[in-house]
Formats: sequence, structure tokens, C-alpha cells
Amino acid sequence: MTTIIRRQNEVEIDLYDKILGGLLGGAVGDAMGAATEARTTQQIIKIFGRKVTDFEKPPADAIGAGSERGQLTDDFSCAYFIASHIIRHNGLINQQIVKEAILDWSEHKVFFERFAGPTTRLAIKRFRGEAPADSNKMELLPLQATNGAGMRISPIGLLNPGNLDQAIADAVSATLPTHNNQLAISGACAVACAVSRAMLPDADVYQIVQAGFYGAQEGERIGREVGRIAAGPSVVRRMEMAISIGLGQGTPEEKMFEIADRIGSGLHVSEAVPAAFGLFVANGGEAMASIISGVNIGYDTDTVATMAGAMAGTLQGAGAFPNHYLTLLDQVNGIDLTNLALGIKKIAIRRQSANGRA
Repeated sequence: MTTIIRRQNEVEIDLYDKILGGLLGGAVGDAMGAATEARTTQQIIKIFGRKVTDFEKPPADAIGAGSERGQLTDDFSCAYFIASHIIRHNGLINQQIVKEAILDWSEHKVFFERFAGPTTRLAIKRFRGEAPADSNKMELLPLQATNGAGMRISPIGLLNPGNLDQAIADAVSATLPTHNNQLAISGACAVACAVSRAMLPDADVYQIVQAGFYGAQEGERIGREVGRIAAGPSVVRRMEMAISIGLGQGTPEEKMFEIADRIGSGLHVSEAVPAAFGLFVANGGEAMASIISGVNIGYDTDTVATMAGAMAGTLQGAGAFPNHYLTLLDQVNGIDLTNLALGIKKIAIRRQSANGRA
């Protein structure tokens, strides 16, 4: 009996470490990328005198101007609110709970007013019953196939250790309220499945990437059934290209430049999500290396680094990050990642037991 209890405690400790690692990876990527967002790699190096490898105060002309070192943008802060609301509802995940979480998040101006993307802003107006100014014009769906769902989806993977189909179902529920098209759903499911697979003890880079492909393919299929069809490149095909670059010859930095040039790292989901996977592979799943590549790739750096960091942080666990990062992120942003991780762990264990995975 003592041996069984010890093994169960070890499993729970490992699960907690992976959950906290995934949360830290997303938060570190977001806060570190806030200083470099919307610039090219060359501009980043010119401004900072080198690649950015730690938290920096965003320059005066940056999107994040006025933020402190370690301060989050919309990316991980929205994920934090969604995870918190799911915990508050004892693990229940549906569109209404996600709407409530996003509305709650939108009331915090430090995260929402300065950083929220166009698709999420439009959705929040709808949640509030406010008709958009151009409501009588044709809606341009391609402009809504953005990365806003993918950037906030990692807690869904953390809540579903190794259960890819449930991660997909939950990711669809978490995506539809704001990004109801097949491309955005595909990208969100790819990240959710990758994080879900990274939660298992035997996870490696190959298995995580394969899970991401499965999520992207299933997400697109389901998105065509339950969402709307947006014109744009396939997330799956772009992931194939980005991962091929990541597996190819050259240094991680050379691969970063090639991904930036051939795939892109911008607002569209078919750029940011594949780029995150490509950088994750190029850096062998190492958390800080993957994040630093995302921070310096240019364009939507905070989002790419958030997603790459969530995948790699879950794989490697909390020990992949400097000890003081957790304290800094909590203090600067008024959050509590430790308690959030504990809340997610409780639900994840219950879900594992219900699915015979404990």
C-alpha cells in the first residue's frame, strides 16, 4: 500500500510540474515577446543591441509601450482567465463559460484595451449586444482567421493529459465563441493536442508534433461542420512546411530566419501556429530556446513565443525556467500561477481517472 501511495504521489508531482511548466512557458513567451512584437529580427537586434533572451521593458514606440518587464499582453492573460473560470466551474468547459471568461478578461484594461486583437474585439461587442459599426457590410471571414484562439488554448491541453479527442472537443468549444471558422479552429486544436500529449511521462518532440498534426486535421474537419469557411492557407499544410524546416539542416537561428521568410509569423493562424511548431522542433523541444526563437523571429512574437513556450514548457516542466520567473510574473501581473496549476491538476487527475488513464 505504501508503494502504491508513493507512486501515485510521484505521478501527481510530475503532473503538477508539467502543468506549471506549461503555464510558465506560455506566460514567459508572452511577456518576453511583448518587447519585440511587430518588428523584424534585424530591428530587434538594432534596438536592443542583441537578440532578446530575457524580460525587457518594451521600447517607447512598441505596442507594449508603458509595460514593465515581465508584464503580460492579451495572449497568456486571456488563457489565464479562461483557465480560472473553468476551475471555478469545477472543470466544466462550454461556450458560455468561455464567453463569461473573455468578458471578465475584457474588463481588465491593462490586458484588453491595449492588446486585444480585432477578431476578439468584434466577438466581445457581440457578447455585449453591441452591433459593429459595419454590421451592414459583408463580413470578411479571412480577417477573422487569426491566431487569437491558438494563443489562449494551452490550458485546454493541460486539462486533458493524453486525451486528444477530448482536447479537440474542448478546444472547439473554447474557440467557437470568438473564432468560428475552420482555420482558427484547426490552429487551436493543433496547439491543444500538442500540449495534451506533452503532459504524458513518455512524451517527446515527435509524439507532440504528431499530436499537433492530428489536432490540426481534426480541427479543420470539425470546423467545416460547425463553423464557417474562411479563405486562407491550410494550417496543416503550413505546419508540414514549418516542421520540415525545423527538422532540416542548419542552426536553430538559421531555421528561425527561414521560417520567418517562408511561413511567416504574423497574425493569421496559418502563420503563427505553424511557426510555433517549427521553432519547437528546430530547438529540440527545449523550452527557453523555443521561446527565445519565438521572441526574436519578428512580427507577432508574443503569440508565437506563447504557443511554442506552452508546448515546450509542458514537455520539460517548471524546472526548465529560472526560479525567479514565477515570482516576477505573479508580482508584475497580479496573478497566481501556482494556485492555477493546482486547480488544473485537480481537474486533470479527475479527468484521467474517468478515462481510465490514472
